[in-house]
Amino acid sequence: NGKMMKVWSRQDSFTLVEILIVLAIVTIVGIATVPRITTALDTVKFRGTVSGLVTFLRNAHLEAILGRKENVVTINFMENTLKIDEDKQFILPPEMTLEPEKKDGHESMKYRFFYNGRGTGPRIYVIGKNKRKAVVFVDLLSGLSGFDLK
Repeated sequence: NGKMMKVWSRQDSFTLVEILIVLAIVTIVGIATVPRITTALDTVKFRGTVSGLVTFLRNAHLEAILGRKENVVTINFMENTLKIDEDKQFILPPEMTLEPEKKDGHESMKYRFFYNGRGTGPRIYVIGKNKRKAVVFVDLLSGLSGFDLK
């Protein structure tokens, strides 16, 4: 009929042993990389939360300037929250906690932002998984909030 058919030989296919070796290598590589991926995701979540907290404080600072009034943010260490009013609050995820830099037995502290742009408040720590730690602060002269990773 003029058409040639290709004949399959054993040399054209993989053996079961070769397939099992490849699967074993893929499994080992997967097991080795999963902890790194989860650690990286935890780091991203931690930094995102701390950044969100600082943004919350910067918005309180801006509201004080624009509203020409003092704005007070209450930090509740028992609830892991920051509140301006009942309707404006920042809640940390359950795996993170807030701690004051100086422990004096108070379960809450305050940040104050003034209409002239200044601000004051304690340095607080945000503690995350795997002993991640960031310190959040407010600059007295500029009133700007920031954080440093520890």
